Amino acid sequence: PVLYIMRYSTDDILREVRIAIDENGSSDQLSTLDDITTLAIDEIIMTKIADAARIVESNAPIHLLGRGESFSTSISWETRVGNGSGSTQLPDDFMRLISFQMSDWRRAVSIAISEDDDLYQLQSSRYPGIRGCPQNPVVAIVRQPIGLVLEFYSCTSGDRCYVKRARYLPIPRIENGYIDLCEKLRPAIIYYTAYLTCATLGRNEVASHMLNISKSLMV
Repeated sequence: PVLYIMRYSTDDILREVRIAIDENGSSDQLSTLDDITTLAIDEIIMTKIADAARIVESNAPIHLLGRGESFSTSISWETRVGNGSGSTQLPDDFMRLISFQMSDWRRAVSIAISEDDDLYQLQSSRYPGIRGCPQNPVVAIVRQPIGLVLEFYSCTSGDRCYVKRARYLPIPRIENGYIDLCEKLRPAIIYYTAYLTCATLGRNEVASHMLNISKSLMV
């Protein structure tokens, strides 16, 4: 089945984080640490949810991310329409590329290179065999004055060429008590939130255990 980004209540996540650190809805064990109140613990957990989601979703294997969200496919061509390289501006909340494919490419690309990558310099080569092509396409994410831009290399089908697929993973943010998360990564995010919380509270042994569980769920 196709996996989608799902919307979850932060209150539900908070409750599961507390269970994950063996609290079962009470603060008895945690409150012994410098008389930390239940409210303070809940506030710590809430501040860690979005951070945990961003870290987990940025590092998880591509097959756990689902299909992501679509982004604009307004293309600027370097030379002629449908021939050579082009680019498109990425959304302000862009975090990670899920998939990008032009209509004349043999396959989609899910891993983008950066400006610092040696392969990026080759895309400016005057020799066509070195640059990306429909059989072996290359995508780069670069920062320009207008923001993040996706550059692609390259196309050969002329004005018949179009964007076949363009999907990304947005930065996870809490809005009105809810957060959008990758469905299959929710358990890993729960445990990573528990890890960050325990680390903040100085429960290093428990934190290490929570981190290991989170990593084991990202496979």
